[in-house]
Amino acid sequence: MKRRPLLTLAALLAFGSPAFAADKTLTIGAAVFPDSLRSGNGSYASLSLLEQTNDPLIARDNAGDLHPALATSWEMTDPMTLRVHLRQGVKFSDGVDFTADDVVFTINRVLDPATGYAFITRIGQVANATAVDKYTVDIKTRTVFPTLLRGLSDIIIEPKHYYEKAGATVVAGHPIGTGPFVFQDWVPGDHYTLTTNKAYWGGAPKFDKLVIRTIPDGSTRVASLVAGESQIIEEVPIDLIDQVNESGSAKVNEISTTVGLVLTFDPSVKPFDNPKIREAFDYAIDKNLILKQILKGQGEILQNQVLTKGVLGWDADLKARPFDPVKAKKMLVDAGYDFNTPVPITTQNGKYVSDTDICNAVAGMLNQIGVKATVNVVEGGVFQQMSNAQKMGVMYMIGWYSVGDADFASVWYTKSGLRTKWQDPEYEALFVAARTTIDEAERVKDYHRMMEILADQTPSVFLFGLPSLYGVSDSVTGFGAAADKLLRLTQVQVK
Repeated sequence: MKRRPLLTLAALLAFGSPAFAADKTLTIGAAVFPDSLRSGNGSYASLSLLEQTNDPLIARDNAGDLHPALATSWEMTDPMTLRVHLRQGVKFSDGVDFTADDVVFTINRVLDPATGYAFITRIGQVANATAVDKYTVDIKTRTVFPTLLRGLSDIIIEPKHYYEKAGATVVAGHPIGTGPFVFQDWVPGDHYTLTTNKAYWGGAPKFDKLVIRTIPDGSTRVASLVAGESQIIEEVPIDLIDQVNESGSAKVNEISTTVGLVLTFDPSVKPFDNPKIREAFDYAIDKNLILKQILKGQGEILQNQVLTKGVLGWDADLKARPFDPVKAKKMLVDAGYDFNTPVPITTQNGKYVSDTDICNAVAGMLNQIGVKATVNVVEGGVFQQMSNAQKMGVMYMIGWYSVGDADFASVWYTKSGLRTKWQDPEYEALFVAARTTIDEAERVKDYHRMMEILADQTPSVFLFGLPSLYGVSDSVTGFGAAADKLLRLTQVQVK
């Protein structure tokens, strides 16, 4: 009996044998990482990672429009009750069925002050959630709540059974969800590795493994893309756009966002309790020059408000303060400003387009009028810890996303937002009024007045509305830049 010759590895690959098919891996170079995978820490950098493993009830797409996710449909049964119908046949990645109990558990956990869930503000008017049956949930609000659906798009659904078995600390280090990917490995400050959820209800992703690496330096991110070490990178530096587009192996994918990039003061620290000093700093910053020289015309100057153009609540009557360094210095002198006061500006590097360069430019302009400004660049996880503790320093750079509605950005200037120590009673009352009526004209009126208060009090210097710039390898198809910077990868294919 003749023995058939053994096929070589090359021959097997030529025949396409699945036993030897190489796994397809998508590697992404992230600009920043959160300090943990704990849900609800208030960072879209964190939410972007968690939405790989966990779904919300209602999802946003890259343009910001809402679509069914774990909820297939919903209706208001009365003005303060949202009835949500859940997707059936969905399982968590450990094989346990997803049911109404998980939704009720998640929402009640978010609402529990002991949880410290920063995104509680997204659903802050919710009173409770109850299961009607295995696949139906009623979400009751304390009052009419026009932003509830959009708010739910920032709340990922987590497994009740897993929390009860393992506890919140374990969950934060090893998330389990119904999402398109399954957790494999997390090394803070280095990488996040996941595998494809082959049973994903929305259709399994078209590659086998996802590796998200943190690469804080923009030029290093671009180098990794051009070298083929990453297939997608976040936040291409403005001055490296041409390098990516001319590399022959990648292109820049750009989208406008609703992020308002601001420099926020700590008014609990003198002399920044004085709004005239805060206003003087605003006059000292040449926003037009920064937009032209650093951002190369990408984005827009914020018109003395946190909102970008087109967002519900944006006030067209407000205008950015002009650059007037002479006036700025006179205002400081008149206010008795001590020019020996150190003013460190805290920022991340690469979280937003040209963030460090913008801070350096701002510091230079402040120095021109005698302010001793410096730039303090911190790693993303450290920044998150500082933010959680509300110890950001006397000035810090941050971007607030409105996602199309003023509620989402304006909340961070309220006491419940836990992101600023500036408070104003009229602003607080208007914020509540605007999110407790379905009269859009009234909401817009309230938001206009809130923007006027911000313009007058200057809790932040309102800088720019920024685009988001991704570098995408030619070996990747199906990827789209997202206005909220959340990675949506289920349609991506890797050649």
